[in-house]
Formats: sequence, structure tokens, C-alpha cells
Amino acid sequence: MKKILIVEDDESFYNVCATAIKLKGYDVVHVSDGSQAIERIQSESPDLVLLDIVLPGMSGLDILQNLKEMEETKNIRVIMLTNFGTDANVDKAIELGAEDYIMKYNVVPHELAERVAIALGDSADTAVKFVGD
Repeated sequence: MKKILIVEDDESFYNVCATAIKLKGYDVVHVSDGSQAIERIQSESPDLVLLDIVLPGMSGLDILQNLKEMEETKNIRVIMLTNFGTDANVDKAIELGAEDYIMKYNVVPHELAERVAIALGDSADTAVKFVGD
């Protein structure tokens, strides 16, 4: 089972995202403090990291830069997941090696699960559909 590590300090947002991603068939791990993210990523070896930018302890962009500089983590896929979509943040994240940049306010849980599947090379067609979809 592929593992997704979500670095997110908003517990409610994390729970919504984690539920959709788990329903897609992935294992989900969580860390809410930026200062603990790198160690957790190293110990968990996730297939993909969903990374918020604004975090306590260390920013998501600093975490991304550190991950991409370390031999053991440089190939881990990272998708930025944030409400701060300034051109400077998007450009910096892509320059540092993020594969995608998702605006929290502009994505619904099943779409997030589909984008995770696509980033991992899995079929988005099997994404869970929720009532009302």
C-alpha cells in the first residue's frame, strides 16, 4: 500500500483530506509541526508528501528545500497544499521541486484524492465518489 504523509497544522482540514485519500486505498500519516516534518518523512519514507506552506516550526518551502537537498529524500514526490498561492510561492515551490501546487480553498476532497493518484501514477478513475457528486 502506498503511503501519503500529510504535513498540515489544521486538524479539520487534515481529517477531511485523510478520509478521502484513505478511501482511495492509501495509507495516510500525519505531522502537524514543520519542525518535525523532515524527521518524520525520513522515518516513514512516504511515496508522496502533501505539504502546507504555513506551519509552526518551519515553513513548507524550507521543508521542501531540505528534502530535495538530501540524498535519501530528494526523490520523494511533493505536492504543495496551501491557501497562499502567490506567484512567488508557486514559482519557488516548483523551482525547489514540487510536482504540483494545490489551493486548499479550490479543491474538494475527492479531487485531491484523484490528484494524489495521478501524481503516483495510479488510475484517477477509481477515486471515491461522494454523495452529491
